Amino acid sequence: MTRFKQSIEQGYVKVVPSDRIKAKSLVKSADEAVYSAKKIPFEISTLKSIIRELYEGLRQCCEAIGCTYGYKFLSHEAITYFIEDGLKEQKISAKFDRYRKIRNGINYYGDDVSEETIKEALAEIPELIAQLKKHIKI
Repeated sequence: MTRFKQSIEQGYVKVVPSDRIKAKSLVKSADEAVYSAKKIPFEISTLKSIIRELYEGLRQCCEAIGCTYGYKFLSHEAITYFIEDGLKEQKISAKFDRYRKIRNGINYYGDDVSEETIKEALAEIPELIAQLKKHIKI
């Protein structure tokens, strides 16, 4: 059994009717989050805000895909499994999980993030979103 199927059985993912209207709205929100992240001044004091917005855009894009497939994610980790098992995108799944852990470290443990990580995320996350958008069925 895949980890994604286990996530469904354990209640971390709900099977719901496909919702293209919600998916379109989430894609728009994802694009706006990335746009906003790029507008935040690149300063030591704003690095955490930049990565939070970038991750939010990436997550919303994944939520949009889930909407079109009939899934509602109740766990960000389950999104990782969906990307890997459902979409068959192992590399994107690993990168999503990396950014999920960075964001969790910032939000829940007060971790700092390096300028290099932010520069990488500013380049990589919009590309990940572009790659994932091919899975959106709207």
